[in-house]
Amino acid sequence: MSAMENYTKGESRTIYDPPKLQMEGAVEMKVTNGSKIRNIMGFALSSMTNSNVRHMTWNGTGNAINKTISCVEIMKRKIKGLHQITQVGFLRVEDLWEPTLEGLDTLKVNTNIPAISILLSKDPLDLSNPSYQAPGTTDIVWTGVAEQSQGRQTGSKRKSAALKDVKTAASKPKWNTRDKKDGSKAPRKQTSSKKSDTAS
Repeated sequence: MSAMENYTKGESRTIYDPPKLQMEGAVEMKVTNGSKIRNIMGFALSSMTNSNVRHMTWNGTGNAINKTISCVEIMKRKIKGLHQITQVGFLRVEDLWEPTLEGLDTLKVNTNIPAISILLSKDPLDLSNPSYQAPGTTDIVWTGVAEQSQGRQTGSKRKSAALKDVKTAASKPKWNTRDKKDGSKAPRKQTSSKKSDTAS
């Protein structure tokens, strides 16, 4: 019998939300796993074709990263001359598992979920930013992640490899923090588990 059969999942909370790219007056687009690209792009394109709208941010986490990148690439094909800055980070979620048997401690499981934030602008952006992409560039630049591993890969292979590295860079869930009911810390004990694949 698995040790986790003696636990039921309790509260789940975000303990770290990576900062998102922001710019005054920017339209914010949040992409989720259930978002429909047709619906998202309809609103995004109608907003960005407005001459008064100069900037737009795209944010996605977990399995929604692929969809977020697809939306950005569609936007850049439809509207020429967009400048881009990309930021990659991790959303940390803490799950509490409550014991069903007497004498067991509450478990805390921390999971890092990859997150991406992309800023598109009709106006020039900071050229010194390492992830800056000039208009006409098609490859996503991944800041601080997988730059060395990309080597000489180009095009879709480079983007796919970078995306894979971002996802695998997330730490596996750690079943090594136990809180006793009196609030004191118990010695750490390692228990194997599979990585969570949660997406916002």
